[in-house]
Amino acid sequence: MIMKNFQNLKDSYFLDESVKFFDEKAEKRLRFLESKNFLFNEISEFINNCIPYSKKISVFCAGNSIISKKLQTDKILVKEISNKYKINYNNNLIYKDKIDKEDLYDSDAILIADIEHQSNPAGNLLNLSKNMNDDARLIILSKNLVWMFILKILKIFITFSPTKNNFLPTNYLENLYSSCELEIVRRERLIAIPVNIPVVTNLLNKIFRLPVLNLLCVSNITILKRIKVKENILNKKKISFIIPCKNEQNNIPLIKNQILLSDQNYEFIFGDDNSDDNTINEIKKISEELNNYKINYYNGPGICKSENVYKGINISEGEIIVIYDADLTVSFNDIEFAINILENTNADFINCTRMIYPQKDKAMKPLNFFGNIFFAFLFSLLFRKKITDTLCGTKIFYKKDWDKIKEDNGKWGVRDLWGDFDLLIGAYKNNLKITEVPITYHERVEGKTKMTSLFSNTSRMIWIVIAAFYKLRLKK
Repeated sequence: MIMKNFQNLKDSYFLDESVKFFDEKAEKRLRFLESKNFLFNEISEFINNCIPYSKKISVFCAGNSIISKKLQTDKILVKEISNKYKINYNNNLIYKDKIDKEDLYDSDAILIADIEHQSNPAGNLLNLSKNMNDDARLIILSKNLVWMFILKILKIFITFSPTKNNFLPTNYLENLYSSCELEIVRRERLIAIPVNIPVVTNLLNKIFRLPVLNLLCVSNITILKRIKVKENILNKKKISFIIPCKNEQNNIPLIKNQILLSDQNYEFIFGDDNSDDNTINEIKKISEELNNYKINYYNGPGICKSENVYKGINISEGEIIVIYDADLTVSFNDIEFAINILENTNADFINCTRMIYPQKDKAMKPLNFFGNIFFAFLFSLLFRKKITDTLCGTKIFYKKDWDKIKEDNGKWGVRDLWGDFDLLIGAYKNNLKITEVPITYHERVEGKTKMTSLFSNTSRMIWIVIAAFYKLRLKK
């Protein structure tokens, strides 16, 4: 059997060497923690930024429960290695000798800050993945491989941790996660200078969060989710198509043909954003003609596409949201394929990409094409994973995640006029698994693209990326 039952791990959860060290050296260890208080505060504040809407966190510690001091959540459950470290750092903190299955399932975040001192890390991770809920996130604190060697040498001269403990650098742990039915949704690195020099340390640690430089950081924060999502025994999820429209009178009748080929359980919501042509009447016409389909419409705010889309999402009734542009440059067959991936895999957010399959002639202007490549590169750096298309209007996600995403809409430096960056960055901030699905990009049949004013749009988008980097990585 790969693992012991969680309830039976009470006495063997920690390595004997670690239990002995943290008990006998408690006074010296506590002085060390006090001297490094600034480091633990920085880690805690960064975790707060990663899980901003947490209600309950379970924390597994080994002489470092000081990390709970700055955590912002309604309830913190902490398992410590010794009673000597059970200090009331936080009014919401409760120490427990055992964090049981019910507590694990009720936690929306589980923080592992003791993996170097566990007697059976693989078994414990597997157990957590079996008992956490599908929407919870597991956060692992680990160290850079190079820094692990440096710290081993330092232990010869400074007694701050056991000399014998698990050698689990971040790169090895990544191999372990999949075997424990976990997968990474986000990676972060912080703290390059673990010595407190007023002003200097804080400044340098911020600078070292930049791409490439962050490879030198000591601490790694890895956020994971379960691979196996529990089977949904309920009926098939209801799907809402949000179709933003502005001056699309000739395309609306063509959408009617697509609706006729689709599932009658789909909800189609058209948002006419103060069109100058006959768009709204065309929408009303197909709504009357296809009265056996659920077709609704609303008046957009007339501000920009993003605000039009957000209004549609807010009034939708579906459990899955599909944003579908009225220009018909993406086929319904591709959309249904992407929906199937969302429903049948571990994905939380589908970002359709037009940059994999060959595009139809004249589907995308050359400058727009290279602009897409540029922003895909920036987002790949920002997300630390490959992103190939940030500006495809077709995005699919669960309505339950919308309440978290929309909290930051328009707060990434300037208003996102198109909504693509708001949605992607919001999904990343909330630790959703973003999966790209390739689609074929067709040329517009009718009308003209709304993506004009290339310089002003590009400048605005670059500013959003800069603001997102600051808020995600640097801001406390």
